[in-house]
Amino acid sequence: MNNGLPRVALVTCTAFPDLHEDDRLFARALEELGISAVPAIWDDASIDWLSFDALVIRSPWDYFERAAEFRAWLDARIASGVLMCNSGDIVGWNYDKRYLRDLEAAGVPLVPTEFIARGERVDLAALASARGWNEIVVKPTISGGAYRTHRFRVEDSAAYAREIDDTLADRGVLVQPFLPEILDDGELSLHFFDGVFSHAVRKRPRPGEYRIQPQFGGTAERVEVEPLLEAQARACVLAAPSLPVYARVDGVRKDGRFLLMELEVFEPRMYLDSDPEAPGRFARAVRERVLAGQA
Repeated sequence: MNNGLPRVALVTCTAFPDLHEDDRLFARALEELGISAVPAIWDDASIDWLSFDALVIRSPWDYFERAAEFRAWLDARIASGVLMCNSGDIVGWNYDKRYLRDLEAAGVPLVPTEFIARGERVDLAALASARGWNEIVVKPTISGGAYRTHRFRVEDSAAYAREIDDTLADRGVLVQPFLPEILDDGELSLHFFDGVFSHAVRKRPRPGEYRIQPQFGGTAERVEVEPLLEAQARACVLAAPSLPVYARVDGVRKDGRFLLMELEVFEPRMYLDSDPEAPGRFARAVRERVLAGQA
């Protein structure tokens, strides 16, 4: 406690010591609710994580470059019993994109995906051809920001074989067909707090690019979504191991269906700047968990 106020650590990295601009809105909203919001760099050995009333993982966006080190840090926090938002069962599960298998088994419609395990050797051309895929996207199962992600036509697979083998040396990969809907309609992100829909954005790549991240020139704009789409996205959230405090559902429409690309309940940007009420919704959801944890 700090002067009687709950203290919440907003977990970040050295690249964002004062938080990403989006999370500064969240921090201010927490302060307005009487919660002290403290940026905390995950690999700062001087931090006593048990001194906080809760940890909220926000922008440790070097974790995928230091996967084993970060996973050890995360497992230590979970084992310590400190209150985490999202909870340890959720973030531990969501850290590796193999969680998509669980969602698929639960009936969530996914972008078609093949999972290649760490250390496995794979003939990408044969795999893709067997599925009728002419152009594919290959991404690591532990990644963010399009890290080590490649898009190519099947006949060009040999040119990427060495890089993909390097990735498979320390983590798995996903293989998916490239969906041209990304270029035309963009990727939809629907945001939820405690399972309640908050807001949605449409992310588009810049011309000549397929990656929608800002560092590649991607843009995002708020959009309204119909109730059916909202319900489909919420079903993805409810398929998580437990109810997330915060969740972002990323997907694409294809042939009239919403196909999940990722359920982000680990460290997603929540696009709080797209809706003036969103920072408050996020802060209230965290406050409820903190108060419940203190009861």
